[in-house]
Amino acid sequence: MAYPTTAPGQAVMVHHTDPDQFSLIDSQPPPTTEATRTTPRRRRKPRHAATPAAAQEVLTEVQEGRYGALDDTDRIVWFTDPERVRHAHDEEIVAGLIRQRYVERCPARDTITAHHGAIRRPVSPLRLTKEGRALLTRWSALADY
Repeated sequence: MAYPTTAPGQAVMVHHTDPDQFSLIDSQPPPTTEATRTTPRRRRKPRHAATPAAAQEVLTEVQEGRYGALDDTDRIVWFTDPERVRHAHDEEIVAGLIRQRYVERCPARDTITAHHGAIRRPVSPLRLTKEGRALLTRWSALADY
């Protein structure tokens, strides 16, 4: 097929319309439709609601030395054995108690190495602060309703 030229060395594109051939670019855009959400948005809930009873239980377990923090990630872990730890399910509660200064890390001299999965990692045990011990004493004195 020969292309018509307008100037020496320049080719002009010729548009041929064939009714049996699909076009890559539609001459009329499709009508726009408004997007609608078919399902309502789920609200994210914490895994464990922070109740005073749950906080009291966590404070008791911190006092017993059951929680620690991985040194490299600050992830809260649970001691299953003296040499093994796993991810703590109550991490949000423990992190909240740390932010409120009821719980703190033990000094660096108390850091131990424990298996987190198949890898040995340094773990800093957690301990109660003076305010944390006072809070645990007050909450332990309350009657269960």
